[in-house]
Amino acid sequence: MTSPATSFDPRGAESGAVDDAPLLIARDLHHRLGGTEILHGIDLELGAGEFLAITGPSGCGKSTLLTLLAGLERPGSGTVLWAGEELAGRSERELSRHRLLDVGFVFQRFHLLGTLTLLDNVAMPGLMARRAPRREVRERALELMERLDVAHLAERGVGEASGGQLQRVAIARALINRPRLVVADEPTGALDSAAGTGVMEALEAVVADGAALVLVTHDDSVAARAHRRVAMADGRIVAGEPLLS
Repeated sequence: MTSPATSFDPRGAESGAVDDAPLLIARDLHHRLGGTEILHGIDLELGAGEFLAITGPSGCGKSTLLTLLAGLERPGSGTVLWAGEELAGRSERELSRHRLLDVGFVFQRFHLLGTLTLLDNVAMPGLMARRAPRREVRERALELMERLDVAHLAERGVGEASGGQLQRVAIARALINRPRLVVADEPTGALDSAAGTGVMEALEAVVADGAALVLVTHDDSVAARAHRRVAMADGRIVAGEPLLS
């Protein structure tokens, strides 16, 4: 699968560049929700151009771990390093910019805006980045939708598409700013096998361009596509290789 032809890159960097050092490092992460400790001392590393799958039963802390790795929340204790810099040391404004430019999110629930067309939903983070003309952003958005077989829905609203189609639109939105990290929470859960394969091919193309992908899944066939795999239970990593060799 080829990359989109447009030169739009809001990060202003070569998307294929890969560094030998870990892109993301988590050390001794603990986190509590409502008085209950959800994560118990997680250590994890992720390299640029790497696909890591996280598996485990519902409620074991997988989604919470994703939010900490992506900078959506600050850990209760422990450290998250992004390209060698601790995320906790950044201001809320700096974290917001990091999430916009460096991280692409694929949520279990699509979080698409019902007041916008599907094309405008995909383009929105690119327009917020203010790094390219509106025309270029919309061209890239449409190219991503074509790769994910939803371009024919570009001018439709959220209520005019199926759950599987909305998931693919959400993935296109996550990729619009050519993020260095994509975090995906069950991205194929609402799709049939053919559509799920297309989604995974699109995500793997991003990895081939040098981005990192960390994906939570209950699907063994999806996890088997990853470079590395770890399993969680009760807020801990209980199997796999959490650290880079």
